[in-house]
Amino acid sequence: MPPPYKIIAALLLALLTTLPARPQQPRTLILLDPAHGGPDPGARLAGGALEKDLTLAFATTLRAQLLAAGFNVITTRDSDPAVSFPTDERAEIANHAHPAACLLLHATASGSGIHIATSTLPPPAEEPPVRAPIPWNTAQTAYVPQSLSLANDLALALLHARLPVTLLHASVRPLDNLLCPAAAIEIAPLANPDDDPSPVTGAAYQQRTAKAIAAALTSWRSHNAASGGAAR
Repeated sequence: MPPPYKIIAALLLALLTTLPARPQQPRTLILLDPAHGGPDPGARLAGGALEKDLTLAFATTLRAQLLAAGFNVITTRDSDPAVSFPTDERAEIANHAHPAACLLLHATASGSGIHIATSTLPPPAEEPPVRAPIPWNTAQTAYVPQSLSLANDLALALLHARLPVTLLHASVRPLDNLLCPAAAIEIAPLANPDDDPSPVTGAAYQQRTAKAIAAALTSWRSHNAASGGAAR
């Protein structure tokens, strides 16, 4: 007769093998595109800060929030390039990676709160033929409905965080070239009724915004999973 401890171990092993496997949440891939860079500084912000530096810093903050929420994250750049980095190259990086969603990160010295833009392209009237060539300048067309859903979830989460939101359609490159749900997020100064506006360079403002965006993408991922949408 085997020793008692071997009998107990065998019973535990049998119990563990009969327990149902705990489903794992897919680590959805998100692509972040910090706008501008290199010889293209973008807008000049409060205190002389450059948009290209702000978007890169915010991408780092947002990446940390997304990783903590269980996402995989890639960025089109993680430093300031020495040469021009055109939007067509950024779109090629994104489309090659096949992310579940793309967020284009911008900043401005005008307006207030967070501006969320989706493509001006109309949604498709019908399903395109299988393996039909995809025109470069209208690649986003098939994803417009999903992009609008993504923008809506972003807006709801930002409003829940008490951040003012403006939803709009805009020709922000490279939105129209992307083969995934996509939105451009532009951070503007945050108006304070009893104080000076919070500049876009404020670390607390950026952290608050990044946390809300991560919450929005978590909600959006859940919606996709419930509707059978693919997550990478």
